[in-house]
Amino acid sequence: MRNFGRVIAVLVVVVLFGPASRPADAGHDVFHIFTPAVEAGHFGFEVLSTFQDPPRAHDHDDEDEGEDDDHAGHGHTMPRTAHEIAVHVGVTDFWMTKLALGISREDGDSYGVDTIASENVFRFGPARGGALDLGWFTALSAGLDSEATNAIELGPIVTLVSGPMALTVNPFFEKTFGRNREEGIAFTYGWRATYAVHDTFAIGVEGYGEIENIGNAPPGAEQVHRIGPVLYFGHMHGSTHGGHNGHGAHGGHGHGAGHHGGHAHGGEEVHTSHARDKADWHAEVGVLFGLTEATPDAALKVNLGVDF
Repeated sequence: MRNFGRVIAVLVVVVLFGPASRPADAGHDVFHIFTPAVEAGHFGFEVLSTFQDPPRAHDHDDEDEGEDDDHAGHGHTMPRTAHEIAVHVGVTDFWMTKLALGISREDGDSYGVDTIASENVFRFGPARGGALDLGWFTALSAGLDSEATNAIELGPIVTLVSGPMALTVNPFFEKTFGRNREEGIAFTYGWRATYAVHDTFAIGVEGYGEIENIGNAPPGAEQVHRIGPVLYFGHMHGSTHGGHNGHGAHGGHGHGAGHHGGHAHGGEEVHTSHARDKADWHAEVGVLFGLTEATPDAALKVNLGVDF
């Protein structure tokens, strides 16, 4: 726990004092799956991180230089490292809200603050206790750099559960607006399939991707798609195996994200309340492999969090 606290302290210092770098939507470069699980009064803190070696323009022939410039100008500029620092709270049993700050670093640059976002999960009705659980995701992000843009992202959250296995899907649509906005509507997705080995340990596979401007989609090679194995330690967000309700999540604009990767950001939901007499720590560690030329060959995902 001491090491985790040191990591948080370092990231806070970077956010407060680090000079701005070339902007990137950090929310789309961390990887986090959202689930419909919402609990009134539930509070949590998390640090989502991605480390990768982005595709480089000089990997192509000189004659393709113009094409590479266009490629970078369509949202494929990816930071070598990206982080999201966030707090979330269950306002009611039907609404969870999250405030997230994205920071990133590219080669030769210092860390810089890229985005601030308000992310919200709305449950469709009360906890059902069955195999299917549904929710709705809505996020509004603001670019904090003169070259960044703003975006609204929304879409359904679907979870299917069968015994120790669970599948959660985040199919989201994103529209940029304001300065540096891009044409059309982008489709971003994230999904997670997990198997609970123990109450505090699960294995799984995650996938993330983005298709820019679905009305005039780029060729498959220029789209961003990735998949890879992930290990889950502690009480996984939204998991029935931890014995309490919780919320799942990004990337990453999973942005994490999804690509938002990230932006961006689980699973199952427990249907009984659980009083926490201590903090619940959890971690997700995995490697996501690129499936297209526009995607980094590999990205390391390290998500750390604590629920109260």
